[in-house]
Amino acid sequence: MVRKREGFKGQRAIVLPQFVQDELSSGPLTKLLFLTDIGYYPVAQYHYIERSFGSDQNILIYCIEGKGWIEINNVKRNVHKDQFFIIPSKTAHQYGSDNSDPWTIYWVHFTGESAINFIKKDFSLVNIYPEENKRNDRRIRLFEEIYQNLSMGFSVENLEYSSICLWYLLGAFSFISQFERIRTIQEHDIIEKSILFMQEHFDKRINLSDLALHCGFSVSQFSLIFKKKTSRSPIEYYNNLRIQNACQMLDFTNMHIKEISSMLDFEDQFYFSRVFRKIMGVSPLDYRKRKKG
Repeated sequence: MVRKREGFKGQRAIVLPQFVQDELSSGPLTKLLFLTDIGYYPVAQYHYIERSFGSDQNILIYCIEGKGWIEINNVKRNVHKDQFFIIPSKTAHQYGSDNSDPWTIYWVHFTGESAINFIKKDFSLVNIYPEENKRNDRRIRLFEEIYQNLSMGFSVENLEYSSICLWYLLGAFSFISQFERIRTIQEHDIIEKSILFMQEHFDKRINLSDLALHCGFSVSQFSLIFKKKTSRSPIEYYNNLRIQNACQMLDFTNMHIKEISSMLDFEDQFYFSRVFRKIMGVSPLDYRKRKKG
């Protein structure tokens, strides 16, 4: 079988010198998370990597076209378009491109004190589902943003900016449903569905039964699912959204507290003020006086 580690037409890669990596590992803005290598391999036929003792860094590989494979923990899995995986550091692995339909990949090696927070306990391939594909270009542009800055040299500013972009890049892969949330709400996701219902009913007092009925679940089932995903009870989440809306009215209108309370269908302005203070830590009037921006 023909195999090669590199040498693909149109390939690009940057590997940071060790002295730069040492600087990043102690820099105040970079020590928590920084990259050591970044690259792009288009139509990488016969691409093959084997590391018997793993890498010193974690490795993210994002397949945007074609196919490949990854073997880790003695389990081999096929990798397809719109899938990515992260290999933890110090973990033996092999991966390579499919011979007949070679993959095109973006990849980055990263480390730092907070890098472990982006590593799942169990290795897995992750799909970027079809409804997310319109946003894939943002992830690619983040790769390119980092690459272009580093290609201009290893100034402190370039390195720090690249580290900050890396947080966003890894977040875009780790929090897929949150990344670019301005999208069509998936009706099959009852949490999204219920939150949309909350947003559409700020002017009406809704209760737990209303939310559960809207999503077609019992109150107990709905409460359990909602809290598991958001770490908050549905009513707590609803009140947070109402107060968030109240903050915008306080910031951008001259409406009186009583008017805002009435628009959000609180029992009275005094109850509204108590709920507001509990969530925001200050009264509505004091909040309005604060300088913002």
